Amino acid sequence: MAAGAARKSPAGKSRYLVAALLLILVVSIGGFLLNAWMTQPSAIPISVGSDREDASSELDRIFSAAVWHMQQGQNQQALDLWHRALLINPDIPDVKVNMGFTLFELGEYITARDFFIDAMEQNAYQANAYYGLAITSEKMGDIEGALGAMRSFIHLASGSAQQEKFMRRARAALWEWEAQLAAKPSPTGSASENTVSPAQ
Repeated sequence: MAAGAARKSPAGKSRYLVAALLLILVVSIGGFLLNAWMTQPSAIPISVGSDREDASSELDRIFSAAVWHMQQGQNQQALDLWHRALLINPDIPDVKVNMGFTLFELGEYITARDFFIDAMEQNAYQANAYYGLAITSEKMGDIEGALGAMRSFIHLASGSAQQEKFMRRARAALWEWEAQLAAKPSPTGSASENTVSPAQ
């Protein structure tokens, strides 16, 4: 009798089987509906490019305003705008070059030099960065560095009608700096200058 009581009835087994099948069916239908809902197109249109376009138009507006301030000699206002432009996109060599020229005008030669170098590292063909590095190096007393940077500018900008005014200035600067280096006495001096004649 005890053994018979422990055994489940066939009706009890079928209830468990029906419950298990219903559970599987509910989970399957729920999964199907959830998948259909998750892959359904959003009712709200999402514009992937709109944020980029907004940032680009804001950057264009800031760039134009900063250039205008530079042309007016309002370098502190230009500097503030270049900082804002770099916050929007820190990877534009033209912004870094103009930041360098603005800092140059403000007498911040070391920081200006860093911006010119950074622009050249991003774009080795950015001719204006070499020009900026040359005039900044001169202000810092590095005439040899100024010569090298200005030669690179002339090489990159030759043939550009847009750069012709700066080419004339660059050639004049090269001539002046080469003359300065030629007139500079040798650090060791000549052998005859260093020879001490014996006392008579």
